[in-house]
Amino acid sequence: MILFDRDGVLNELWREPDLGLVDSPSNRAQVRLTAGAAEAVRRVNQRDIPCAVVSNQPGVAKGKLSRGQLHAVTAEIATHLRDSGARLDRYYYCLHHPQSLDPRLRHDECPNRKPRPGLLLRACHDFGVRPADCWFIGDTHVDLRAGSAAGCRTAWIGSVRCDVCPVRAGTSPDLVAPDVLTCVERILTGVVDAADAG
Repeated sequence: MILFDRDGVLNELWREPDLGLVDSPSNRAQVRLTAGAAEAVRRVNQRDIPCAVVSNQPGVAKGKLSRGQLHAVTAEIATHLRDSGARLDRYYYCLHHPQSLDPRLRHDECPNRKPRPGLLLRACHDFGVRPADCWFIGDTHVDLRAGSAAGCRTAWIGSVRCDVCPVRAGTSPDLVAPDVLTCVERILTGVVDAADAG
């Protein structure tokens, strides 16, 4: 099984240059897939490997969007993928945040909020897959910590020379790749040594 973080891996972060903000998309019009994302998912589909999203989505808790808007963004991502002959089998979201404006979503120790492994373990359980046989692809050290805590193999999208290199955050991915398509190609072809793949 291959699990993907969402924002920054499958879809672009939304940038508001006038305000200097970078955040998750909050409506359909802001959804843009990352380069190669649809092809990456399509190649996983072609191998009959289950795949899903595992993502922290605290925008609802922070009052940045409604649940309906979150569902609309998810639907738009699915539409973009479908238009390219690709599909994700499921989306797993944690909506909690310690500083939530909604008391129902305020949670300091949510087991599903990455870097905790709850959602990853749930996904593996739902699909009947051992975590050790699963990959989690992310773009932050939080993703890598969650994947490692769950017992999954981890892949990091980025440059090893980047200021946010996971090694600097005490995490060590099994695979480093510059983009999600390259990452998936290396997983599917068995090129998974982190030292050689960056």
